[in-house]
Amino acid sequence: MITEQSRYRIANGTSYDVRTPEEVVRVLEQARLNRIRLHISLGDTTTGRDWLEENDVYGYVGRSMGPIKVPLLIANRRSLGGGAVLDHCVVRIRKCAGGQVLYQHPDYHFGTLSIQLKEQAVELPDGWLLSVDVIHNGSVHASFESIEKACRWMDKLGVAAPILL
Repeated sequence: MITEQSRYRIANGTSYDVRTPEEVVRVLEQARLNRIRLHISLGDTTTGRDWLEENDVYGYVGRSMGPIKVPLLIANRRSLGGGAVLDHCVVRIRKCAGGQVLYQHPDYHFGTLSIQLKEQAVELPDGWLLSVDVIHNGSVHASFESIEKACRWMDKLGVAAPILL
């Protein structure tokens, strides 16, 4: 019989999904205990492909309350809570300060990224003028006002320098 508890591995009182690699557990626990702010990249752990998630991937590791204490990603030191970490979907962990890689899936990759000028800029209601697209594996993933802002966004995600089209 599979119980709720049997789907977790306990490390220092924190419950991690049994599919989570030991190295990910070790890095997350070390960051929790030492209050290190992280950027956690989520993705396909079979192929190592980064999903390039932008939201809820930066913060401090904490843990929930109750009988099953799962790891949480807490936005900043003043925050009182945060969302549960999809610890079994982690493909890379970096320190926010300096970008040092603490864990990376053996086959980590983020696909093909390129920056391309739009044929016609798009003006948003708030006055922003989007003139540059970031293409991820052939599809528009994000749009920006300038090439510099697109490059800054890619740098924040910790991905390699783009191909300019």
